[in-house]
Amino acid sequence: MRQVFLLALFFRVAPLIAQDTAIPAGKAPDNGSVVPSPAFRDDFSGGKLDTTKWFVDTGRAPGNIAGVNNGTLSADHVDLSTGMLRLTLTQTVSGATATSLGAEIRSKRLFGYGTYIWVARAASTSASPHSEGAAASGSVTDVFNFINDSESEIDFEYQGRTPSVLEMTNFSTVSKSQSTATPVPGADGNFHEYKYVWGAGTIEFYVDGALVSTHTEHVPSAPAAVMVNLWGTNSASFGGVATDGVTRYLYVSTFSYTAP
Repeated sequence: MRQVFLLALFFRVAPLIAQDTAIPAGKAPDNGSVVPSPAFRDDFSGGKLDTTKWFVDTGRAPGNIAGVNNGTLSADHVDLSTGMLRLTLTQTVSGATATSLGAEIRSKRLFGYGTYIWVARAASTSASPHSEGAAASGSVTDVFNFINDSESEIDFEYQGRTPSVLEMTNFSTVSKSQSTATPVPGADGNFHEYKYVWGAGTIEFYVDGALVSTHTEHVPSAPAAVMVNLWGTNSASFGGVATDGVTRYLYVSTFSYTAP
């Protein structure tokens, strides 16, 4: 798990603001019952990132190992030119050391229990959302939430070295977590819907509407920021050994949060 790499990254990000307090609203036309509406949604279609909703994080990235991988995050690697969010990762290798330049966005609002949905294509070599491309070793795709040194953290995550294995992990502290995995063939070649429903003591994980895992251990409770990142590795144990000169792209077409 990438957790050993994250501490330095999240001590340097800008302060997060107070928990979202939006109240779900709306009525079902058939029976008049209240139906929750998204308290937060972005389809990333405006051509530029909505900076009223998101920070772009820069500086040191996860995955840094002295003399092995020099990883940073760049604002230039965040763009919406393809009609959706695209994060880019570049890597070069000189001797035993890789230089990895990735990207990350983070919500300005914090969110607690509720339903979180991303529609995303895991990192591949495709420079456009629907072209052919494949994963490459040395990368991590992550859509997740995070606050305060993993006081709350819930992840959907792919490693470049195992691109068809989706890892789902939650933390209540750095040392207390639960993790499971499920196969998602072709995740680097196609868009899928990734959803988790976070409640008191339980997290349900779904892929394309199907329940694939339920976690009941170390379930966090603190509101957290929503995040999307793509970062480089040079490790045989997580993410994979860096792939020299190969650019990778992560696409997210929508994100939404709905309160319970």
